[in-house]
Amino acid sequence: MSGDTSEDGKLPVTEVADPATLEIAKSRELLARQWVKVQPSVLAFIIASSPQFSDAEDLLQEVAAEVALRFDDYDPKRPFLPWAIWIAKKKLADFYRSHQRDRLLCVGESIDALAEACNRVQGMMSEEQQALRDCLASTSGRTRDLLVLRYTQEMKPRHIAEKVGMTAASVRVALSKIRTALSKCVKSRLDLDAR
Repeated sequence: MSGDTSEDGKLPVTEVADPATLEIAKSRELLARQWVKVQPSVLAFIIASSPQFSDAEDLLQEVAAEVALRFDDYDPKRPFLPWAIWIAKKKLADFYRSHQRDRLLCVGESIDALAEACNRVQGMMSEEQQALRDCLASTSGRTRDLLVLRYTQEMKPRHIAEKVGMTAASVRVALSKIRTALSKCVKSRLDLDAR
């Protein structure tokens, strides 16, 4: 064996990664986090702009690849969704050109309006998610326990019942009441933010 491997034949683990490797890892993590947040909105934009769902699936993959390739050009101080939609617009234009479907191409203003709608929806979803996080943070005791067991540990009501000493029906009723209370809390927080 070469002198670069340990006795078990594996490469030695270095204590400190070089800064370039760490920077690449951070960039990939940021890309992954950003893409997961905007992917549903980008897909909605593509579905609304393409003639068939199968085309939309292919286009989404192309957009994802292009976003990854161009990620170094992205300015993290700016919103990610408009940048990803811009790439999707380019890919849609390429798609229509390559398929000679220019007579089906939406007027530029229509595509721009659709892109703006996707941006607004993404913003509303982000606000709702933050409101839900705030509401969840205010829960405690049995309420929090039931939420964790059901939604974090993904346990079914009958298993939760066994764990906490309730009946399955009581667990279902309690979870229903908790969801209703959380829904009211989220609506209340969004109404306050809208003022």
